[in-house]
Amino acid sequence: MKTLLTISCLTLACAIARAGAPNTAAPLVDTTATAAAAYTPKTKSVFSSAAAQHNPFWPIGWVKTADESDAADSVAAVIPHTDDFLVSTIMLNDPPMAVINGKDMAEGQIAALPINGQNVVVQLMAVQDGRVVLRWENQNIVVPIHRDEILNAPAPETALNP
Repeated sequence: MKTLLTISCLTLACAIARAGAPNTAAPLVDTTATAAAAYTPKTKSVFSSAAAQHNPFWPIGWVKTADESDAADSVAAVIPHTDDFLVSTIMLNDPPMAVINGKDMAEGQIAALPINGQNVVVQLMAVQDGRVVLRWENQNIVVPIHRDEILNAPAPETALNP
């Protein structure tokens, strides 16, 4: 108890002595306008990149290979038409599905379909009764279902009916 009283008295005495003493500490930061105007950096930072240098945004150790855009330009672009797609089956279930060029696709699915030896990326936008709507590069392509039979053909004659 005596030690607690002694510590309290010493703390109070220090606080009273500190409150009576004038503030003689120098300011830590010079706030005058001349100090701000006198500052000049030793060197200015500059970023210059040559084509042969490593791009700082590439992963470390990654080396750029041959330009892929040149290879893509050398091959003629394939523009798909309605005749390039073969719709063999349409299912109007939930979800609607269709079989296009032998690949089953659900509505909204994106797939690469082979056309003239190249893969063309299309999206199945809608499956309707008797046709599908495909989207290729913001163009809609309406493809009807492929039917082998002739719908309005007369019935074949049988050998039993003379």
